[in-house]
Amino acid sequence: MNPESELAVVIPTKNDESTIGSLVLLTRQMVNTVIVVDDVSQDRTAEIARHAGADVLSVDSYGGNGRVYSILVGCRRALERGCRSVVLIDSQSGPLVQDIFRVASPVLSGKADLVIGSREFFGRKTIPPFSPDGGIEREEILSDDYVFRSTDPDSRFRALSVQAISHLDLLPDSDLFESTMITLFSNRGLTIREVPVPLKYERPRRGGGFIPLYRDQRVAVVVPAYNEELLIGETLSSIPDFVTNVYVVNDCSNDRTGEIIDYYASQDPSIVPIHHDTNRGVGAAIVSGYKVALADDMQVIAVMAGDNQMDPRFLPDLLDPIVNGRCDYTMGNRLINPEYRKSMSLWRFGGNVILTLLTKIASGYWQMVDPQNGYTAISARALERIDLDHVYPRYGYCNDLLVWLNIYGFRIMNIPHPARYGLEKSKIKYHTYIIRVSGLLLKDFLRRLEMKYIVLSFHPLVFFFFIGLGFILIGMIGAMYALYFSIINGQSMFVPGISSLILFALGIQCLLFALLFDMQQENKESSWY
Repeated sequence: MNPESELAVVIPTKNDESTIGSLVLLTRQMVNTVIVVDDVSQDRTAEIARHAGADVLSVDSYGGNGRVYSILVGCRRALERGCRSVVLIDSQSGPLVQDIFRVASPVLSGKADLVIGSREFFGRKTIPPFSPDGGIEREEILSDDYVFRSTDPDSRFRALSVQAISHLDLLPDSDLFESTMITLFSNRGLTIREVPVPLKYERPRRGGGFIPLYRDQRVAVVVPAYNEELLIGETLSSIPDFVTNVYVVNDCSNDRTGEIIDYYASQDPSIVPIHHDTNRGVGAAIVSGYKVALADDMQVIAVMAGDNQMDPRFLPDLLDPIVNGRCDYTMGNRLINPEYRKSMSLWRFGGNVILTLLTKIASGYWQMVDPQNGYTAISARALERIDLDHVYPRYGYCNDLLVWLNIYGFRIMNIPHPARYGLEKSKIKYHTYIIRVSGLLLKDFLRRLEMKYIVLSFHPLVFFFFIGLGFILIGMIGAMYALYFSIINGQSMFVPGISSLILFALGIQCLLFALLFDMQQENKESSWY
């Protein structure tokens, strides 16, 4: 049987002529049977509801009055028409109409006798999957192991089974009608469930004004997304509920990524959509999220890619060192353990090893591993110190950001976690990426030497670097000169060759001293602490 013919919507009403017409019209787009029970209105409520296509009943013709009696009358009429489920909705609840089937689905599928549309039962996992036709899929959205917890006992947006309706006569005709219903049905062994009702016109209350915190910190997650229509919904649903805000950045995708992001944002206002009108790169997308998070006074900001590659179970591991004051930046490490990187391809592993070495030299974080890992968290104070407009906008942003962090003396920590790959396809082409990022890292290295060891402070290792490079260059030129004259003129290359070798060796020694001094700087107490 068609679900629309098995379901009736009952609307108790009184003196609601300004809203009842539009409410009935909207509801009739969802179901065939709309029953309006008029509680002796003094205006044109009944006339307008009837004109809009509702089955209008007058409660006084049944010998009673009041909202509860109106509900009883409406439910009885629904049963007379052969309906298996009734949804109760207030006359002022127009925004809830589109959620009728979310509430009724467990009843129609025989998995519940009472379903409560809760205004407090929030959680990203409860958002129904995006439907390509723009609607909400009409199916059970809660797992079979769901355990009822009463978060909004006064909600009037409810779905009832035939068995539940048969018990309504036992309930008081008072404001305790809804809350007592839960107690009675539980005692009678009826199955009760809750489904979330997003309040699209206000921020989720999550319990009387409560804003979720992680260890008293406002935590945000930035999710960059480009052409991730297959995975972005799963990514957003997986983000833990202790995260205060999620900033999802659509970097001018060519598929339905932006549409899916907007859908999830409409279901949960803590999900904040940011749309780029041109493709600016993953680094620029993350910076856009960082800026909005700082404007919203977030204290710790994590990054999770939109391809569901980053396991949310490890998010607390990234947050704890920052919350504890041990560092200002944490980054995932998939390379530390062979077991963790077993799902990583050999090609991807090799590229990461090369870039790790180059990034160590450029950034000065010699204990850092896996700089290409985009699973990171950073403190607000570190972001406020960095000029975000100068962070590299494309792949390579994570390497560039490490250099900026080192210049200003912030500590970082590696957080081990396993690699997780699935349907996502890496957009990095390592054969060109390594070359491009190598040039970026060379510029970053020179900038770090200038800013950290000349402008902001001074250290003689700068001289060791440049003297060492100079000696190496002179030694190499001298060796080629000696070899040339030995072959062309037949001259002995012993003296110039030995001289060139000595200069080359001195250059290497100077570079090693410079690197040693740089490593020692990493272990020194930062002025920020």
